[in-house]
Amino acid sequence: MSVGIIAEFNPFHNGHQKLITEVKKKYPDATVIILLSGNFQQRGIPSCLDKWTKTEIALNHGADLVVELPFYYGTQSADTFAIGAIKLLKALQIDVLAFGSESNDLEGLKTFVEAEEDENFDTLVQVFLRMGYNYPTSLSKALLEITGKNYQLPNDLLAISYLKAMKKEQANFDIFMVKRENNYHEEEKIVESASSIRKAILNKKDYHEVVPKDVFEVLENGIVTQEDYFPYLTYKILVTADLTVYLGVDTYLAKKLKEKILLAKNYQELLELLHTKNHTYNYISRTLLHILVGLTKEEVNNNEFQPYLRILGFTKKGQQHLNSIKKSCTLPMISKFKREDQELLKLEKKATTIYALALPKKERNVLIQNESSKAPIRKE
Repeated sequence: MSVGIIAEFNPFHNGHQKLITEVKKKYPDATVIILLSGNFQQRGIPSCLDKWTKTEIALNHGADLVVELPFYYGTQSADTFAIGAIKLLKALQIDVLAFGSESNDLEGLKTFVEAEEDENFDTLVQVFLRMGYNYPTSLSKALLEITGKNYQLPNDLLAISYLKAMKKEQANFDIFMVKRENNYHEEEKIVESASSIRKAILNKKDYHEVVPKDVFEVLENGIVTQEDYFPYLTYKILVTADLTVYLGVDTYLAKKLKEKILLAKNYQELLELLHTKNHTYNYISRTLLHILVGLTKEEVNNNEFQPYLRILGFTKKGQQHLNSIKKSCTLPMISKFKREDQELLKLEKKATTIYALALPKKERNVLIQNESSKAPIRKE
């Protein structure tokens, strides 16, 4: 039996450890498979630690197999992110999908999936859009109108996307949910939330109680932040004649980018200057990342980014699982960057090169080299 967990570990904290521990209690003999976002994350931000460091941490804390969620899927809106993740987990032949949920209400979450097939759903979305709400808010309001339920917290929203993706991909996983207890609105308290921990690190506040000791020691060596990339983004925007070639950039946003990039002093200020009702912070952040890395609409429209399984690390149990599915696996399985894999991994290599710009020169060169030569991490 195998249990899949979709994760960013940005950074790994006690809430993640709780989820893995609860999985092992429920399924003591299972192979725990982590589908891990790499060097950039779903909200368009860089990972505070590189993917190899995150893999090592995952293996030290209960993972048996770590597989990378490719950059293309890992940096899209929730529904596309979920589709990519479920495709990969289906190919990995997991039996159970495990995730955290604030509501811990599986049946309620399932009603949201069913509600999108209601004959009034699309009409209601359009009504709320005409009222001036952005698309994500319009979706939520339409679903509230139909179901009487309102899920607004991040893990619940991702769970809904996972359930929709499972239905679309005909992935018949069992579901195992663990309740998340965090109060995301307690500004002064450091909670088991990746964003809260990153904020604490930047503000030099004590966060050691919400992360494992070994993770705390790694984080204290320094993290990568979005601001590290502002000079490179500025240059890219200024020298690109037509920004609309990049994924997510419409004519209006392209014009605003050319204007506001000269006014913004940093990444956060640029996000504030570009934010509108129709362009949410997360949308803008993802779009800026796609500009930075050079992800174009043409590449996406030509369907150039096919899913694959990039193996980052495993234990003996994880390796046994890989061996058991190798013949029947429906996606290419990559354990090392080979010549024949160059086309599949070209975007990942480019993303890693950009990510590495924020690192000291020696670490930068190692990370770039590892993208093409590093074998999966083995943990006994």
